[in-house]
Amino acid sequence: MEDIAPFELLKTYPGIIYRQPIFAVNGQMDVDAYHLTFLDKTGQALADDSEKPTFLEQINTVLPTICDQKNILLSVPQSWHEALSQQPSSTFKLRLDVKGQAPNTDKSTLSYATHAGQQNSSGSEMLLIDLKLVEENAVTEWRNSHNLLCATNVNSHNGYNVCKAQHLDLVQGQFYTQAAATKNKKISPSSQTLLELLVKLQDQEVDPADLAETINQDVTLSYKLLRLINSAFFGLPKEIESIKQAIVMLGQNKIKTWASLLSLSGLDDKPNELRIVAMTRARMTELLAKYYKGQAETYFAAGLFSTLDALMDKPLSSIIERLPLSDELNQALLNRAGATGHALQDVLNYENGDWAAVSQSPIPVEILVRAYLDAIHWSKELNAQLHD
Repeated sequence: MEDIAPFELLKTYPGIIYRQPIFAVNGQMDVDAYHLTFLDKTGQALADDSEKPTFLEQINTVLPTICDQKNILLSVPQSWHEALSQQPSSTFKLRLDVKGQAPNTDKSTLSYATHAGQQNSSGSEMLLIDLKLVEENAVTEWRNSHNLLCATNVNSHNGYNVCKAQHLDLVQGQFYTQAAATKNKKISPSSQTLLELLVKLQDQEVDPADLAETINQDVTLSYKLLRLINSAFFGLPKEIESIKQAIVMLGQNKIKTWASLLSLSGLDDKPNELRIVAMTRARMTELLAKYYKGQAETYFAAGLFSTLDALMDKPLSSIIERLPLSDELNQALLNRAGATGHALQDVLNYENGDWAAVSQSPIPVEILVRAYLDAIHWSKELNAQLHD
């Protein structure tokens, strides 16, 4: 096992691994930490006496492969806690999710998180509070006993606003992947420009010369695209000097896909984590294409465009009707129909932690877990490249 790379070692875990961002309650929607949950392959919590996995001994080298945050909340069985508490100090600060009272610790890189509503939840640095329990008269009491108050299951923008009004420190949930409810809100100029570009990029009749011209007209996009293609992320044997050459080398569909991704990543009025979700959905859906016997580029586009509603705060149907997408993509995005739609639904079920639905997929859960881990690793590396 010593020769296995840390990320490959993580993928030997026989159950489900699930990552969720924890946001600071501020105007920037910065990610403060990632929450990693380890479950059995049916999505159930592991027994407290579960066997320790091999990767636990290398946790300080495993975590950087899927997390670019230094604060990590871990939901793992009790039997793993001792091994984690004995890890040498690193740049990561681990918080262990515990039931009941938190143990004492003198390590600056280890702390505990307990749950509101459970007996003896005192003594922890962080208190995890289900959104349903967030009531004004309880916040002061919690604040007196814990340094950090983190709301969980915050799955709507209204829920986030409640947490903000109660001056909680942190929130976790799917709210940021939802379109904000905005009546009669006009599409922003930046979103309008993006839509016009996407229309041109997705034109199925466009020829290579016109595609190159469309990309070159956006100086920022053409620069970012060439920079990315020539980076270590792509690892091409020789430098590509023009968009026209890139189309010849990589193919028209691939260039359309990457130009679309870079265009979406340029929206700066949304949290960066939403762009990471777009990348992760795109990559995981693409990885499932071979199991559904579909075209990788189409599956990638389905995952990518599934975030357009949250990115633009508009119903997905009203955005999609303006894009010249294939019928296969339309059906996948709007109705989850066809093989592409089924793959996208697998990805969304995993993202939402709907393990009952995940178990109904024709794709074995072991393959879905590996595709998920590959996708979040890939997105982390791509995000680092884009911000380099």
